[in-house]
Amino acid sequence: MNERELVELVAASRSYRRFDEGRPVEEGLLRSLVDAARLAPTANNTQLLRFHLSTGAEALEVMSHHRWAGLLKDWDGPEAGERPTAYVTIAGPAGTRTNALRNQDAGIAAQTIMLAARAAGLVGCMVASFDAGLAAALGLDEKDLEPLLVCALGYPAPDERVVVEGAGPERGLAYWRERRDDAWVHHVPKLGLDDLLV
Repeated sequence: MNERELVELVAASRSYRRFDEGRPVEEGLLRSLVDAARLAPTANNTQLLRFHLSTGAEALEVMSHHRWAGLLKDWDGPEAGERPTAYVTIAGPAGTRTNALRNQDAGIAAQTIMLAARAAGLVGCMVASFDAGLAAALGLDEKDLEPLLVCALGYPAPDERVVVEGAGPERGLAYWRERRDDAWVHHVPKLGLDDLLV
C-alpha cells in the first residue's frame, strides 16, 4: 500500500450509521479485525484492552444500550433492516474508563479496527455513548472489565452515501444528512490542511 492508497482508505473510513442487515458479518472476519487491533500500540505496551465480539441476537442487545449520532436530533438510529450485524466492544479493566491513557489505547484500537473493516468491505461507527447496562449484558462486569468504546459494524446499506467535503460558513463543522436521488447522503465537513497547520 502506498501513501495515496492509505489516504484513500482513511477518507473512506467514515462513520456509517445505516447497514445492510441482510448481510451478516462472519465471526471469522471480526476475529481478523481484532487480530489487526492487537498489533496497535498501547501505552507502555501494557496491552490491557480486551475485545468482545457480538453477532446475531447479541448485536441487537448491544444496539439497545447505545445512542446514535448526537448531532442528528430528529433521528433515533437505524430502523429494522438497517441495523449493524456485528459489534466489537473494546473493554479495559474496571475503573479505567476515566484513565486518559486507556481511552487513547481504545481509540487507537478502534481506529485500527475501522480501517481494517473498511479494507475488508465493511463500514462502521465508533460509539462512546452507551449506558451502564452494557457491561452486564455482555458479561464484562463478571470479568472485572468495563466497555471503553463500541464499534458497530456491517455492510453498507445500498442507499447510504457518505461524502467528505470542505467545511463552509453556512454549516460549520456539524455533519448533516439529506435525502437525494433515492439515497441518504451523510455530509461530513472537514477543515482544509492549511486551516490546521500552525
